[in-house]
Amino acid sequence: MKDTKYCICCDEQVQFSVIEKHEKIEVKCAYCGFLLDVQKLSELKKNVEEGYTLVADDSKYTRRIIEDILKDNKFSGYVESFENGASLVSAYSKLLFEKKPVYVTIIDLNMPVMDGLTTAMTIRTIEAQKNVSRVPIVFFSGVKADEELKRKLEELSPAVYMNKSTDPDPDKLAKRVEELLRYILAEYRHQ
Repeated sequence: MKDTKYCICCDEQVQFSVIEKHEKIEVKCAYCGFLLDVQKLSELKKNVEEGYTLVADDSKYTRRIIEDILKDNKFSGYVESFENGASLVSAYSKLLFEKKPVYVTIIDLNMPVMDGLTTAMTIRTIEAQKNVSRVPIVFFSGVKADEELKRKLEELSPAVYMNKSTDPDPDKLAKRVEELLRYILAEYRHQ
């Protein structure tokens, strides 16, 4: 189920859209269009400087592409990357303990030591135990999304899947990752 916000015009919890324009992020009611919230991008950038993005992929090349996109676009203040899910889970637990914000985790499905689904389920267990909000998870893999994976995405929500693609052009991959991260960060930072 999608997140909702209260709309005074509709007098109920409503789905909403997030729009970036004129150096602001606007949150509007999906039904009547009433402006529910406005935040200046300068405020968001300040918050970004404090947050973390965690990346787990056994491919050094893929980690480098993702790290570059995150840093170039200033999606988060800190980017930490790992070769496997177990290391990411350990870092995530530490950041929660230190009360530092994690904006998104990007996890490869097929990795040694701890695969992506096990990593995500472990993260969700930790969040439930600590009674904290769920961090958005991006599954990043060359594996085709079948019905079983789609069901898992719903269980692990907020979670999305992105296929790495077989296109050898790193610029196309970078563009797709950038667009997906923009969407996720805009969608889930305003809860």
